[in-house]
Amino acid sequence: MENKQSMKQYLSSFEHFISYIDPRSNLTIKSYSNDLKHYLEYLDTHDIKSLEDISYHTINEYIATLNKTYEFASIQHKIVSIRQFHKFLVNTGRSNYDPTQYLSLKRKGSRLPLIASDASIIKLLSFSRETSKDIFDYAILMVLVRCGLRVSECTNLVFNQIYADEKWLRIVGKGNKERMVPISDDALDALNEYLTLVRPTWLVKDSDFVFINAKGKQVTRQYINNMIKLRSKELDIRENLTPHSLRHYFASGILDAGVDLRVIQELLGHQDISTTQIYTHVQNKALKRDYDKFLKADFMNNDDKGEHRDE
Repeated sequence: MENKQSMKQYLSSFEHFISYIDPRSNLTIKSYSNDLKHYLEYLDTHDIKSLEDISYHTINEYIATLNKTYEFASIQHKIVSIRQFHKFLVNTGRSNYDPTQYLSLKRKGSRLPLIASDASIIKLLSFSRETSKDIFDYAILMVLVRCGLRVSECTNLVFNQIYADEKWLRIVGKGNKERMVPISDDALDALNEYLTLVRPTWLVKDSDFVFINAKGKQVTRQYINNMIKLRSKELDIRENLTPHSLRHYFASGILDAGVDLRVIQELLGHQDISTTQIYTHVQNKALKRDYDKFLKADFMNNDDKGEHRDE
């Protein structure tokens, strides 16, 4: 039975739920809240005041309006927010019906993740470590490339998450869910170099954060994004490298090495295996491209020799 609350009260209840009952990260809470405020504004402008008046067609019409001004990824995120909101309303007895249950998050021809090439990654990690900033940047890049962390997981890394002797990191991901990720010897060496030579000179006051800047403050997402762009420019890397493309590079690499998809799902902290399966599509696409190159080269070689295949 629906509780007679205003739409704003429903949103407030949902925000309380994801803040304290089923806690999500601050970033997730903020993004859900922004998406849902926009959604509720749409309902209000169309004079929809009750949950009983919200149908599948209502939400579909809302999504159609988003197509005019938003990219697919943003629309997809808004759909996730709306689905979580209506799921909460049903689970807490505020609504008897979930109008989002038939909504699809997929589209034909959706873009595959851009994965950095081996050459670009090798180049990115090739700069000389002469200054404190060089050592700092290199340690961040090695942790991202070798461990496949989200940029927020890197910035929020604290000392009790590092198990140096065992060569593991305990990562706190989306929804405060924890997972264990191995750290390679070269990444651990880079991290130790920063912790030994640089961090003590930058430490202004006690901080649990592993990565701090020269002012002693927690490194930001913006710094890492800009640092990768600047390093790419300095090293004449033409690919558009981002923290996320480094994560994709990690995932693709361990898939190529034969690691089981379920293990990759665990290492990346994906809630849904379908998110991880995108890398198999990327791998298949790369195999097809290499196969086509081989056929073309083989044909050209035979053609040069005057050898032609039978029809």
